Amino acid sequence: MMKKEIIDENGEKKIIYEGFCVELAAAVAKHVKFDYEIRPVFDGMWGAKTDNGTWNGMVGELVRRVRYTYSYSYSYSYSYSYS
Repeated sequence: MMKKEIIDENGEKKIIYEGFCVELAAAVAKHVKFDYEIRPVFDGMWGAKTDNGTWNGMVGELVRRVRYTYSYSYSYSYSYSYS
């Protein structure tokens, strides 16, 4: 997956992603009929086990079941559970 910054027709900077994974996600979403958004993890890490035994990065968000909720004002919140 490749991240690109572009300027749209209104002169605003936008971030887009390209590549096989992006195309695969779009095809699955169209077939199964769901919406999604690609975004980087907050700590910018792929995922590694930390000294206290937890995971950081993308792996940590999956383990903690982090969910993101976006509103129309482009603010976000997140929650997680340890189940």
